[in-house]
Amino acid sequence: MQQSQVETDPVPDAPPPHRTTELVDTGTSGSGGKHCRRKPPRIKANAAPGKPLDLDMEPIDAVRLVSAFGTAEPSFASWMLNAIINAACDGGPAHPPGAKAINDALAAVTGIGARDETEGMLATQMVATHFAAISALRRLKGAETFHQQDSNGNLAVKLLRTFTLQIEALQRYRGKGQQKVTVEHVHVNAGGQAIVGVVHAPGVNSDKSDQQTDAMREIADAPDTPLRCSNPGRRPLPIASGARKTPL
Repeated sequence: MQQSQVETDPVPDAPPPHRTTELVDTGTSGSGGKHCRRKPPRIKANAAPGKPLDLDMEPIDAVRLVSAFGTAEPSFASWMLNAIINAACDGGPAHPPGAKAINDALAAVTGIGARDETEGMLATQMVATHFAAISALRRLKGAETFHQQDSNGNLAVKLLRTFTLQIEALQRYRGKGQQKVTVEHVHVNAGGQAIVGVVHAPGVNSDKSDQQTDAMREIADAPDTPLRCSNPGRRPLPIASGARKTPL
């Protein structure tokens, strides 16, 4: 058995997590990819009012702890453990959190499956944000005045939105900003044609276009021709135009 104090002593040294991490189940992640679930660490906490929190864990739990935060560095895991205890567990200096609260938070971090230190920090923030949101909802349920309901309700909404943004940030980081579009089905109706590739508009024949323009210009410039009536006894009526024979 190995003991450590949260405030001063780091987590006991352990081999890198990729060498000894125990994988117990294979499932499908939210992004559709398969991943192996890890066993969360189990920590025993010796809490006394007004005294530093003493932690007791087996060597295998020390390995699982560094693996939960996606690191091979025990000091980083100890830093993240301190953050989890301070931000995602009920308690304080007068009444330190118990082992159950700490292990529940560590199980949530382990379930996110951090693969490096960046994901480990984001996983810690996600668990802390979720804890704060649930606390705000609990206070909202017990609120007695409109001011308390409004304050706790707005805080809960902001925290839940932040949690959603953290999930999206984790997915983008894991995808490294790459997007892939796959076309599975192409439907072509009877008599139609499907073209796969870049389609260019047909070119315009400049010679033919110039000939059509000249023909239209000749029609427009043709001299005025009188319109003849069906009655030959009447005089033809000239077409009105803007040109005048004599100036005004």
